[in-house]
Amino acid sequence: MRETFQMKDCSVSRIRRLLAGARCAMLGLAAGLCLAQPAEAQRLPAFERQVLDAELQGGSGVDIADIDGDGIPDVVAWAADPAQLAWYRGPDWSRHAIVSTMQGNIDAAAHDIDGDGDLDLALAHDFSLENSTGGGVIHWLENPGDPIANEQWQAHYIDEVPTSHRILWADINGDGRQELVNLPLVGIGARATLHDVGLELKAYPVPEDLGVEAWNGVVLDRSLELSHGMSAVDWDGDSRIDLLTASFGGVHLFQLATNGLAVAKSQLGEGVQDAERPNIGASEVAMGRLPNGGRYVAAIEPWHGSRLAVYQGEEDLPWRRSEIDDRLTGGHGLLTTDLDNDGVDEIIAGGHSEPYRLAIYQYDDGRWRGEQLDDEVAVAGLAAADLDGDGDIDLAVIGSATRNVVVYLNLRP
Repeated sequence: MRETFQMKDCSVSRIRRLLAGARCAMLGLAAGLCLAQPAEAQRLPAFERQVLDAELQGGSGVDIADIDGDGIPDVVAWAADPAQLAWYRGPDWSRHAIVSTMQGNIDAAAHDIDGDGDLDLALAHDFSLENSTGGGVIHWLENPGDPIANEQWQAHYIDEVPTSHRILWADINGDGRQELVNLPLVGIGARATLHDVGLELKAYPVPEDLGVEAWNGVVLDRSLELSHGMSAVDWDGDSRIDLLTASFGGVHLFQLATNGLAVAKSQLGEGVQDAERPNIGASEVAMGRLPNGGRYVAAIEPWHGSRLAVYQGEEDLPWRRSEIDDRLTGGHGLLTTDLDNDGVDEIIAGGHSEPYRLAIYQYDDGRWRGEQLDDEVAVAGLAAADLDGDGDIDLAVIGSATRNVVVYLNLRP
């Protein structure tokens, strides 16, 4: 299903922009004159909304990767209950299964693990918050080479850590190779609602012999309690990837081999701390670019919370916090990317509970302006990439309660 989707914005600023555009058209002015309006008049692009799947129940995550190696990005989506893992071939979005034997699929990350030139998947599954002493299995799924003809990828065991919840690939030790990073949701044996047990943040180098029974993991930290979000960033520009986490303790930065320490942990912000557990801390985290080389860190707060916060500062931590929205419900998706190609990253955020809200926040001369993109998707996960090859960043979203996988194609002129 395709539809052209304009940003939902009934603000005074939008009315002024529309009037300014109409005035330019009536006067017959050249396009260059219209574009020379103040920065506050710049608009986000429209989007073409395409529903890839309207029957994916219990969706938990989405990613973008070239699964069939044809040079065109595809969309990967997974669900925990009932368990599903599938990819949608771009640009016709035909659906193909990856594996049907795993249960409780909670996160996946694409990487050429076996070095044969096609993308494999790491999969965290057998997830249950109610079971903090078992499950949390991680496998890697071997791309069969022709994933259209063969829809059952071979599974290889990596490890199991109860409540394994967020995984990603990143070169965290600067050796030029990607390691698999695993962030469980809670510590082993943790119980609701306190969840006051430190969890094991682990990293796994890809073994030389992929026939080993399990991968050797290195524990990076055991201090976080209920950590729901993680992102990979190059914080200090040294080409070594650092980690941002969102947990009960707020937002933290992990840097490896920094200042003589194997792992340096710094608190960037406390998040929400004026409530009782589990409604504290932060839930999702992402870093973005500001004008003139600046940067910010965005976070959804508290756990599964309603608030979108932005942290800014210089070298010294923690950074100052500003709250830019409090209308998310069950906040569960967050990313930063440049949608209008101006060198500044927008924030995209959403929640998986009613009333549904998927919104884009644009930096505008020291302020953030939010515009709702969709109210018919229960956001469980987000991904961003150029899906149609036109040079603009598009979005992919998976809805849990709404049972849909949706892409938004950027129609920037």
